[in-house]
Amino acid sequence: MSSQSGILATKELLDTLNDSEDSSGLAIFTAKISADSTVVERDGSFNSVEQLQKNLNSDPLYIFVKNPSDNLYVFASYVPDGSPVRAKMLYASTKNTLIRQVGSNSIGKQLLFTEAQEVRDILDDSRPSQNAVLTESEKVNIQIAQQQQKMKLAQHFPNGKKLVSQTNGAPSQLSFEVDSKGFSISSILNKYNAVSFTIDLSNEQIHIASKENVDSPYALRITAENPSYTIFKNGSLHYFIYSCPSGSKVKDRMVYASNRAGFVNYLTNEEKLAFAKIIEIGEPSELEVSLISSSSEEEQKRQTALEKSESKPKFNRPSGPGRRSKPTL
Repeated sequence: MSSQSGILATKELLDTLNDSEDSSGLAIFTAKISADSTVVERDGSFNSVEQLQKNLNSDPLYIFVKNPSDNLYVFASYVPDGSPVRAKMLYASTKNTLIRQVGSNSIGKQLLFTEAQEVRDILDDSRPSQNAVLTESEKVNIQIAQQQQKMKLAQHFPNGKKLVSQTNGAPSQLSFEVDSKGFSISSILNKYNAVSFTIDLSNEQIHIASKENVDSPYALRITAENPSYTIFKNGSLHYFIYSCPSGSKVKDRMVYASNRAGFVNYLTNEEKLAFAKIIEIGEPSELEVSLISSSSEEEQKRQTALEKSESKPKFNRPSGPGRRSKPTL
């Protein structure tokens, strides 16, 4: 799976950075992703680190500071903890493309800041680069993980329930409110046996995309247009299915993948749902119906026992050596 957003820098930004390389002294520039998420554009320029620090607010930025000692840029991603989840993901997945466009030979150090006060040490040579000796995909994955670990989930639902936050680790943490239109998901599953969920990045909510009753597992429909979470109730058993089709946008892939475990934890702890299986697939066509065909614990146990017996290698007892015939003289 690609970890790049595909958002490119404007010619103005690249020309500004290129021209500044030939000048002497300190140079500081900031860049931001445009409001329509199509380009990285120049944002501002500053005469000192102190001036830069005073102008930082809650909006994410990329920072370029040309170090007079070696004429190389210190590149920093400034992504405050309180930034929207979508912005965190976009800045993380766009960073490496921007570095490639500027030229890695023009950048001496890469840093990540979440607070304005940290920026004052941007030229501190003792501060190690956080991205040395890593591949591009590793850099993006680490940055996303760091940002998610810092997410402060102090928000609440309108009815007073806290957002789920099982641990400080990102994989088990849900970063979005769950909007089920005032009904509990467990009560909805009493009326419908197939409920699909999508993440709305515009308002940072997980909401119900569809709910229906299907006659059999073969009739279950999962969208191929975008990633989704689906709960299928077969008899007394519940199945959780995470689908991520190959044509999905990179930012959608990252958001759904990083919130899958958190959503499962929410359903388990808040909605008191127990899942017989948690299934991950790419295309909806990859779903093996046999995985969701059991409708009771007894049936599931029989199916599991059958699968185990069929998977055991069978050995035939070797036959003894045949009686040799005497050679004819």
